[in-house]
Amino acid sequence: MNQTSIFDFMYPKYKITKPIRLIEMFSGYGSQALALKYLGVEFEHWKICEWAIKSIQAYKDIHFENKWNYFKVNYDLYDFDFATELYNLGISSNYNKSMTLEQIQRLRTDKQKEILANIQITNNLVNIQQVKGKDLNIINTDKYTYIMTYSFPCQDLSLAGKGQGMKDTSTRSGMLWEVERILSECKELGTMPEVLLMENVPQVHGVNNVDDFNKWQLRLEELGYKNYFQDLIATDYGIPQTRNRCFMISILGDYSYTFPKSIPLKLKLKDLLEDEVDEKYYLSDKQIKCLSSEKVYENVYIRGEQFKKNISPELATTITASSSDRASDTFIKVKKSRKC
Repeated sequence: MNQTSIFDFMYPKYKITKPIRLIEMFSGYGSQALALKYLGVEFEHWKICEWAIKSIQAYKDIHFENKWNYFKVNYDLYDFDFATELYNLGISSNYNKSMTLEQIQRLRTDKQKEILANIQITNNLVNIQQVKGKDLNIINTDKYTYIMTYSFPCQDLSLAGKGQGMKDTSTRSGMLWEVERILSECKELGTMPEVLLMENVPQVHGVNNVDDFNKWQLRLEELGYKNYFQDLIATDYGIPQTRNRCFMISILGDYSYTFPKSIPLKLKLKDLLEDEVDEKYYLSDKQIKCLSSEKVYENVYIRGEQFKKNISPELATTITASSSDRASDTFIKVKKSRKC
């Protein structure tokens, strides 16, 4: 739901009038940056924060694809302890915990070199628990608008997760409070992001998490932000996918904000698919039989029911996963074929 009050109508509508510098906490492969690109909005990749080496590689490949050789050559010019540097930065191989020095040392030297190059190329702060407010380097705020996104991990909030919540930093979803710490440090420095964007599962304000979500909103208000949140589903904005997410916009100062109105859905899933698809993407008869069974897995998801429900040429469901299994996938039924 959209949280507004009569006082919101007293404030002027917020509008960005300066060049954008984007800061992406928990950046992943940079979906927020991609959204700005697709919208044709010019911006500068200012900082990201991502510790998982697969996501670091993906971000670099998508957004900085032509900058590897420079760093490779310069690293070769001198002796450098890449493993120790990566260990101090706090990289992760599994999205759950930092790698040990021994684990990093077992990587090939050229792999260590590539990871460190990717970190430098993308202006990556790496491990959010080590980031300080000053590291965001928010300067010249009279000339630039700093937008900070913080789509923190949803594993402890989502229906497919373990329900540990976000009360403190002992859980992955609790990394939200590292954002609070960083913003507090920015406040002390007198330089804060002008706009914050949160995207997460609707359970972020569900019955089990609403107290902590309200606590988070109150803390942002104490820091000087006005908050606006609403659950948005992709099918209301032209995308044939039943993906429902909570978005919250927080604006520094007294400004009002209104989420965009929904638009009619004109596309179907099949309109977005390629005409020619490699054989490896088709399920075999054996796979279909396995997926169609009514066997109940340990994570209580009934794969047979999920499989039958998720076959649609019109809408894609959201792919969900727990820590050990995919709870649901999206399949397309192909006419005149035994495969799906």
